Amino acid sequence: MASMLRSLTKRLFVLLTFAITVLFLLSCAAWFIEPGKHWYIALLGVGFAFLFFAISAMLIFWIVLRSKWFLLPLAAMAIGWKPINAFIAFHPFTPQSQQKKPSSLRVMQWNVARFDEMRGRPRSGKSKRRQILEYIRKENPDIICMQEFLETNDRKLFDENIPFFRDSLGYRYFYYAMDHRRPDRVYEHGIAIFSKYPIRKTHRRKFGGPREQKADESFIYVDIAVNGKMVRVFTTHLQSLLFTNAEFRKFEEIKQGGDSTIEKSRDIFLKFRNAYGFRQQQAEMIRKELDASPHPAIICGDFNDVPNSFVYHRIKGDRKDAFTRRGFGIGRTYSALSPTLRIDYIMTSQEIGVLQCRNPHPSLSDHFPVIADLLLPD
Repeated sequence: MASMLRSLTKRLFVLLTFAITVLFLLSCAAWFIEPGKHWYIALLGVGFAFLFFAISAMLIFWIVLRSKWFLLPLAAMAIGWKPINAFIAFHPFTPQSQQKKPSSLRVMQWNVARFDEMRGRPRSGKSKRRQILEYIRKENPDIICMQEFLETNDRKLFDENIPFFRDSLGYRYFYYAMDHRRPDRVYEHGIAIFSKYPIRKTHRRKFGGPREQKADESFIYVDIAVNGKMVRVFTTHLQSLLFTNAEFRKFEEIKQGGDSTIEKSRDIFLKFRNAYGFRQQQAEMIRKELDASPHPAIICGDFNDVPNSFVYHRIKGDRKDAFTRRGFGIGRTYSALSPTLRIDYIMTSQEIGVLQCRNPHPSLSDHFPVIADLLLPD
């Protein structure tokens, strides 16, 4: 009886290993499969982190039992090495310092979530605008790329941000693209690049999707002269899932299970499907401009997608991901939904060196900043 139970248990674990392996490989395939056509594969890619941990557990389990079945998860992990390498940065001994080397160029990527102004106006002291601005002053980047950058049209209600960056923080050069404006014109927000070095050229392109789904945002680039060297810096905010507070609550309810799980999931899956299609189109537009750049290029942005996604793979191409080159760990950049979400990036041309990349977690926005010290080619 005991031997029969052991045999049945082993068969169950073999089936579980097969199931996890198949799901893991499908999540790896999200890197190459167009999400606009096969959104359900892309959705599996969102669960890559959990599948990676599951298949790692299966590998350890079979090794402990000294069973040949360890070869199955091992082979799957070998096949999925590129997505694994994009998911985890393996540089525990790379120096991480707030002190910047004199020859380096410090770049910061941050979705500042409208400086938290929707929770409380600055004069009431409830928003986190002042803390965000002080944090930027402390880190002292040479170039900042921001998404959801808010600017006021009514100085009685909100403080101006562009003049503060220019006059108080010392960013004399900037390019701002407004993507959304409130109907009453009280404020607007979009994407922005601020630089301490001269900007020689600017360019903006709208994505051209339906405005009602906020799919008509922009990507911009600027050519910056850094001590006689020209570099092209891009930034963008790719299609968001546009989850409401009610849908965030649905996520928590789905995690707990229940009879209405399928009904609650329907609208959420629809938003995933729509967003994947838009982001694929946007990634293709950005990739074309990146490939056409006459200068070494840096792209910073909130891609709203994970490192093993088609969007990440398409935009990155043969470029360097600053975090996987010099960071360590998972590099979470979004504070909600899952502790494994890295959706904000700094990528560079191959000829640009990456000295360090930090991913601090100040509780100031729903996104965390990414800060990289780069070395431009001679």
